[in-house]
Amino acid sequence: MDVAMALAILFFCLLLLSSAAIAFLLIRLCLCRPHNDPEAPSVPPRPHQPQYEPTLLSEPEVPSKEQGIKEASAAPRRLTWREVEALTGGFDEAAVVGRGGSSTVYLARLRDGSPVAVKVHRWCGGERRLRAFRQELDLLRRLRHPHIVALLAYSDDHEDGGALVLEYLAGGTLADRLHGATAPLLWPQRMRIVHDVAQALEHLHDASSGAPPVVHGDVSASNVLLDGRGLATRLCDLGSACEGFSAAVAPTRAAVGSPGYADPFFLRTGIVSKKSDVYSFGVLLLEAITGLPAAGSGSDGTGNLTARILPRVRTQGAEGLVDSRLGEAYDVEEAGDVARIAVECVAAQPGLRPTMAQVRAAIAEKAARSIAKADYGHHIQLRKLLELT
Repeated sequence: MDVAMALAILFFCLLLLSSAAIAFLLIRLCLCRPHNDPEAPSVPPRPHQPQYEPTLLSEPEVPSKEQGIKEASAAPRRLTWREVEALTGGFDEAAVVGRGGSSTVYLARLRDGSPVAVKVHRWCGGERRLRAFRQELDLLRRLRHPHIVALLAYSDDHEDGGALVLEYLAGGTLADRLHGATAPLLWPQRMRIVHDVAQALEHLHDASSGAPPVVHGDVSASNVLLDGRGLATRLCDLGSACEGFSAAVAPTRAAVGSPGYADPFFLRTGIVSKKSDVYSFGVLLLEAITGLPAAGSGSDGTGNLTARILPRVRTQGAEGLVDSRLGEAYDVEEAGDVARIAVECVAAQPGLRPTMAQVRAAIAEKAARSIAKADYGHHIQLRKLLELT
């Protein structure tokens, strides 16, 4: 009798515990269910993950230029190869505005009508070309500077090619404006442009933010883009860039620098450094002063600008060397000072060359009047444009 009673009590206790557990689970289920949807699941759904599906060729899903530049500071949009085909009209030859060793640049229009430059790379199994594309893409996704071309979108999912959608500057390149048939750039414009390029290179070389220093590797007038109204300057083409040297110097087998701009020390030793960019920038300064191309314009059709005029610059400064198309519309004192900065930049030994920070500061000081005049002119132009819109 006692055993039966004990078993009954034990069974009753277990029944109570089971009932309590079931009641607890029911209460918890009710509390987790949203009040406005009685059929909602007790576990909230996973956050929505945006999917970039191929779009119609007539209407690629690319942000407007204004949206793209604003959002580039967060993360440029990743496109499918089909969207790249849509932007370029099926890689229409009529839309080509430039060609390089492994890339073709197309002028395209976004849905809002804004122009963009679509730089299409083809590596065709070439490891070096693929590496150059990846290098430029990686740097443009991370770099943010008002004088470095902005990346709006990209495509890297095709096995034989990739694309970079970049902001488009209608003024062409600095080489076009210095050596083309268009009206020559005024002296203040030239000083502001070289100062802007110096700022961009200083930003690349600076490692104070924690990011590794970057050597551009191909500073030239052809890699400086200008706005059609003269309101903007952008350094472009980072496919030859190198980064991450603890001593800001490293050996490389890749070609660094365009003809006329390449650092002779690199050509002799194969060692590239930030001072290689300084040398190339010095050539760019001489080019801006004289209006002469960096290479291939000697009396016999050959020769580099530095070899032809450097001895005269060292002894006479800029006297008699300033672009003749400017007439007397330039600051003689500034021209001499900037020419001396250029001479320091193209010193034979890298250790004798200044840093880009020093070069930028020197230009800002020696050409302050012209830079201020150019900036004032740009503000006037911008205000007129805003009044018309």
